Amino acid sequence: MATVNNASGVYATLGYNFSDPNQDIEILSANTQAHLNSMPAFIESWQAQDVANNAVNGYFQNPVSSYVNTIITISTNMIVAAELANSQGITEALAIIPAANSLYTNAQSFLAHTNRLSGVTPFVGQDDVNPYYESAMSAGKTALYITNQTDGIINNSPILGSFTSILVGPQIYDNANTLSADLVILNNGVTANSLSNTVITQIISDVGNTNTYLTTRQNADITYYGNLRTFQNNYNSVKQFSNMGETQTYLLNNFIGTAKLLSRINQ
Repeated sequence: MATVNNASGVYATLGYNFSDPNQDIEILSANTQAHLNSMPAFIESWQAQDVANNAVNGYFQNPVSSYVNTIITISTNMIVAAELANSQGITEALAIIPAANSLYTNAQSFLAHTNRLSGVTPFVGQDDVNPYYESAMSAGKTALYITNQTDGIINNSPILGSFTSILVGPQIYDNANTLSADLVILNNGVTANSLSNTVITQIISDVGNTNTYLTTRQNADITYYGNLRTFQNNYNSVKQFSNMGETQTYLLNNFIGTAKLLSRINQ
């Protein structure tokens, strides 16, 4: 008996195509059907509809992508403006280029990082360094349950510690606005063929501050995720000694358990 409200069902997507000439396909027993009917729902109606329509994408967005893309564009335009200023004899403007280049590179990296965190870029293959939505959420949930019991943690920081870069949209927006104003000043100075050292120094400082902010948040997420993975691995190492049966306990106590282990499991 179907229990999910989805008129079209999802069975057809499996492409079952077998005439069963020997009558090997059997109706499940009444007990088995009763067991299936007693199970909680594995899928909600909207999920079944998306599965049936093969429309299982478009669920995620990067909440800071527009601000970061603005920063990437501004850094590129600053390089162009600084090069033009230098061609007009304002050689001091060349000092802007390394800072803007660094910001461009790190903002691109930050965009890729936040795409991974927000689920826009799914986890594919092997990556033991960078947090992705799926892996960081899974490990974070484990940490939340454990730290609640060991430390009394009642906030969601164990999960969100890997996601801080997508939680700072207003701060990234402010940095983008500052750089946008700097670009206007830079372009006006190029047009007027006049850029003071004070203006150039301020632009470099603002570019550097934005660069530092983005890299600090990205590095913090990656560092936390590394700690989270170590935490999870360590937990898995000790979890194997929970709820042991009689034979496992006997084997450890009499043959393969070290004094360290025996002192812990026999407390």
